[in-house]
Amino acid sequence: MSKNILVTGSEGYIGSVLVEELVKNGYLVTGIDNCYFEESRDRSRLKNYRLIKEDIRKIDKLDLSPYFAVIHLAALSNDITGDIQPEKTFEINYLSTVRIAQKAKREGVKKFLFSSSCSIYGIAKNGIVDETSRINPLTPYAKAKIAAETELKKIADNIFCVGLLRNSTVYGYSPNFRNDLVVNNLVTVALATKKITIMSDGTPWRPLIDVLDLSRIFIKFLEANPAQINSQVFNIGFNENNLQVRNIAEKIKEELPQSVIIYTHQHGNDVRTYRVNFHKFHRSFPEISQQWPLGKSVKKMIAKLNEKNFNTMDFRTEKYTRLAVLNRLLKSKALDKEFYWTSHG
Repeated sequence: MSKNILVTGSEGYIGSVLVEELVKNGYLVTGIDNCYFEESRDRSRLKNYRLIKEDIRKIDKLDLSPYFAVIHLAALSNDITGDIQPEKTFEINYLSTVRIAQKAKREGVKKFLFSSSCSIYGIAKNGIVDETSRINPLTPYAKAKIAAETELKKIADNIFCVGLLRNSTVYGYSPNFRNDLVVNNLVTVALATKKITIMSDGTPWRPLIDVLDLSRIFIKFLEANPAQINSQVFNIGFNENNLQVRNIAEKIKEELPQSVIIYTHQHGNDVRTYRVNFHKFHRSFPEISQQWPLGKSVKKMIAKLNEKNFNTMDFRTEKYTRLAVLNRLLKSKALDKEFYWTSHG
């Protein structure tokens, strides 16, 4: 197997951790990223990593033939951000995904791993969802993910292996940190205000995974026999990490005992609640176990944010919030209305 890998979205929250892990495992990594969020990125130079600063909508001139695999992370990154311009979410998260996969197949890439999301299940009031459950994508982000999955399955064949990873909600420290994810948000709010503020009644369920555990899993899929994963969907996570929001708050309070848990009930009985069954993933990869449970990850996150002197100003300016950063770039005309960099960027 060639060690030459292309990672799209390589400078993002997941990508910056995954690239480090790939390099540690002896891979030669090329990244492609438009670097919207480079101001929040820890500066580090990695050997065996080359960054191409480009939008994934402009990949026509990029030669994919040297790469054994493409790990496709690049996307407008969450439900809220996807709502800014739903048509842009569709263009970037769906159309560009299909185009880069088609190009990869034409140019001899052997494996394409797609970063999808458990958010496609939407509301799951009854029981626990698995890969055969009815999907209910509620947002442009989730709808684009499922549309991309559908097309990618059609592209897969005996020569071009496609793996579809429906990730749990990610948490944990990353060199390109973001705090608009449930665990990270609660930690940063607590650090800034000494309050762990829950907008709901705390009962909604979330499937969770640490970004380092997720990165290790991508590498396992990269190294897996194609017959084991080809054209298949896998829920990615750990059954023990289906947690209620109130359990998350309690775990954070253990690490920040001076904080007070406050339930605002602002969202009433939050309808976005779902538990996910990960049996298929664990049957296929029985050797993988969780290395970064919530408490251990929260402890590391707090230590890393303290090292960075995270403070109330970082919190108020929303430096680590993707939607706020994109809105600032659009308002300053660093990005045009199509989300391309301008000469001001």
